[in-house]
Amino acid sequence: MPIKILDIHAPSPLLFRDGKPFSAASGTETSARSLPVPLPSTLAGFIRTQVGIGRTWKWDEHNLKEAHTIPVAGLLTRDCEIVLPAPRDAVIIKDDGKIRITKLKPLAKLENAGTDAPEGIMPLDVPENLKAETGYSFWTSENMTTWLMNKTPETLEKIEGLPLETRVHVAIDPKRLSAEEGQLFSVGYRSFESKSESGHHTWSIRTRVKIPDNTQISSIGHLGGERRAVTLQELDEQDRSVWFDCPKELKTAILGSTHLKLVLATPAIFTHGWKPAWLEREDSANMPKGLHGLKLKLISAAVGRREPVSGWNMRENSAKTVRYMVPAGSVYFFELLEGNPEKILENWLKPVSDNEQDRKDGFGLALWGVWK
Repeated sequence: MPIKILDIHAPSPLLFRDGKPFSAASGTETSARSLPVPLPSTLAGFIRTQVGIGRTWKWDEHNLKEAHTIPVAGLLTRDCEIVLPAPRDAVIIKDDGKIRITKLKPLAKLENAGTDAPEGIMPLDVPENLKAETGYSFWTSENMTTWLMNKTPETLEKIEGLPLETRVHVAIDPKRLSAEEGQLFSVGYRSFESKSESGHHTWSIRTRVKIPDNTQISSIGHLGGERRAVTLQELDEQDRSVWFDCPKELKTAILGSTHLKLVLATPAIFTHGWKPAWLEREDSANMPKGLHGLKLKLISAAVGRREPVSGWNMRENSAKTVRYMVPAGSVYFFELLEGNPEKILENWLKPVSDNEQDRKDGFGLALWGVWK
């Protein structure tokens, strides 16, 4: 199937619900909060819907099965350039008024100390009294490339992501068509325009999708809560700048090293919670592409707090079971024991979640680099 690169543009702020209860009932939240970016499954569902509209599907059982086979991957862009979640092995600190990046690495050995980490996993060498600066949530692809090559970027721009826009609303009595007393609530939306010290910025969500030949994708759709309208712009997939392909110098670094690092560009879902099941080759037939024939030893990890994911099952008309994701930006440090590191490059910005359907939904896009 051919690959298409699509940009999703939002003329008005969008709502990506975080799943917390929200109603007028006593004791519940009176504010609807938005996630920083839509979940991979949200983007996958939206793109598949647009494909189905373009192909005039009837959305019967056959169409639903076909829709779920369409792989979708999505990343955030600012001013048409892809930005990536900040790696969690980088700590931003302010030293004498200047921003400095501290790199966290696994300890070589433990001396006169113990750890409650799983057997064989080394803790990270974290300096004492480290107070991290906030707001550096996303990095440019150039800075990420430098970091993956085990180097430190010379400068780092403060990119916080889609700005949060909170609006206060009042509930309307459907009988009187007037405001209900005391029924105020707020909604946090994500705007696709922002201002910073570097100027005015426009944002979009760039998706990479494999679809059947001669498929027309509907260019207008609805994304997120409140069914707000968005537009899709098809980009030239032959233009290498529209997607973040592995840079040549980073390829060279990976091929010459056995100390490899994985950074998650999107949240991942693993069978064992924070740890990939494919490390133990428990289901070798279902391993992510590019990891067959490789034996990786997990040395350490910098993983954020788990994040929930759920949704609504349209086929069964019921809520999906809550599962937990490893957050984007989490980092895994490996030692390559067997195999050719060239195979890792097949997995560049491909999903590494354990379940095949989660991979097709875009969970766990992988950035690879070196840490030694």
